[in-house]
Amino acid sequence: MKLNRKKSLAFAMLNVLTAAAVLAGCSSGSKSGAQNNTNPEQSAEKKDEKVPIEVMVAGFSTTLPEDDFVKKTIDKDLGIDLKLTLTSTTDELVQKLNVRAAGGDLPDVISFTAAQKSVFEEYVKKNLLLELNPYEEKLAPLKSFISEDFLSRTAINGKYYAISLNTNPNLTTFWVRKDWLDKLNLAVPQTLDELLEVSKAFTEQDPDGNGKKDTFGITGRLADLANFVNVQYGNYDGFYIKDGKMVNGLSQPEAKESIAYVQKMLASGSIDPEIASNKPENAKDKAFQGKAGILLTDWTSVMKDAEKAKWQGANPNADFVMIDKLQGPKSDYMAAVGLSAIGGRMVISKKVAEDEVKLQKILDLFNYAAQGKGADLVQFGVEGTHFTKENGKVKLTDKASEASYTWVYQMSGRPEKEYLIAKFPAQAPYIEKNDQMKRLDIYSAYVTLPADYNAADADRFKQEELLKFYLGKNKLDNYDKFLDQLNTTFKYQTYLDSGFQQLKDLGFAK
Repeated sequence: MKLNRKKSLAFAMLNVLTAAAVLAGCSSGSKSGAQNNTNPEQSAEKKDEKVPIEVMVAGFSTTLPEDDFVKKTIDKDLGIDLKLTLTSTTDELVQKLNVRAAGGDLPDVISFTAAQKSVFEEYVKKNLLLELNPYEEKLAPLKSFISEDFLSRTAINGKYYAISLNTNPNLTTFWVRKDWLDKLNLAVPQTLDELLEVSKAFTEQDPDGNGKKDTFGITGRLADLANFVNVQYGNYDGFYIKDGKMVNGLSQPEAKESIAYVQKMLASGSIDPEIASNKPENAKDKAFQGKAGILLTDWTSVMKDAEKAKWQGANPNADFVMIDKLQGPKSDYMAAVGLSAIGGRMVISKKVAEDEVKLQKILDLFNYAAQGKGADLVQFGVEGTHFTKENGKVKLTDKASEASYTWVYQMSGRPEKEYLIAKFPAQAPYIEKNDQMKRLDIYSAYVTLPADYNAADADRFKQEELLKFYLGKNKLDNYDKFLDQLNTTFKYQTYLDSGFQQLKDLGFAK
């Protein structure tokens, strides 16, 4: 009986407390509703909140306008608050990332350039980036826009940590003064040997007609010249397939043969004497000012309207022609391009996975920039304002310059050839020729560097020694000794062994 009375007392007290709570709730009105998230208006506000997303990109000299129509459109269409953090250089981007990584505050999305492979791999090792394998199906529009291997091109041990963007296809080739050729009754060179003969003629036969021996043939950068000659021998400093077998070009006999040809060119006295120290702008100035008749560069440096105005302003009779085909001693390759070559890597911070809503919005952002209105927006601006379409082809309007900054929003890259032709319709013939130039396929970018291999030190030693060979400061008889030191002291052999095995595992090498 006592036990039953205790139970009755307990229930009575519970009823009193419950009633008090109900009364308190009634008296507090909307305040209680806010605390319990039952207010319809506030629930709607929370539902309409935009998801903040930060993307860090090296913007170089790009500044975002105060009235940023790209951000406004993306924010509205996707329900996000997109913050673009731009750095002046790629080095500054890495510096800021390292500081933020130390504080556990990485941006949600990061853009790494193609050259920042080692930085990307270091962030993977530190477990800072999100593995993207589980999200491949959700990025189907992006895959269709970029390529089937948009993730696998940058795989590390079979795992995907980056969306790879398509590479810029602008290739380095020779641009020759056609008016000088005509003055000397010479034809456009069709072989590497003929190119050298024209270079000599431009040096010795007064092509500008000023009665002085003050011109020379080829200008550019020595590294570009050496690479070009190397591919004309069917070789490249990297992994490629030769006679059905994967090889590394540094140890192929054609490597020494191409170096010997570079030595021959330099010894001719027709090459820019400063070619070993030239920067691209220095070489371009020499060609534009009429000091050199052959420039080794890409079409953008010669045929963009602003560049063309420079050399035509210096000499209205000047006429540069592009050499898009040339037969070398052993091949007619004009360039070496990696099958896995990329224009950059877009990565997602691993911490984003903690917020499923934000992660989905980021995936939506990538897909948005890869199709329809979104792709047009980040490439050309607003249809009807910055561009129009005629038979499916983009035509820029007189307001297109207002959209010159939109490239920093190209999270998914762009279809380079079509994009460039739309942006530079007057240069379409050169873009087409560039696209058709014959390439040697390279597999080096598929190789992940071994942990005990210092790529920076090895590459520095390699380039320094190759320069000595080009300039004749070291005899080719010592080339094998150079390789031996590179392979042992700088562990290049470790890199080669690992590379061949990786390429075999990927199914490229036999």
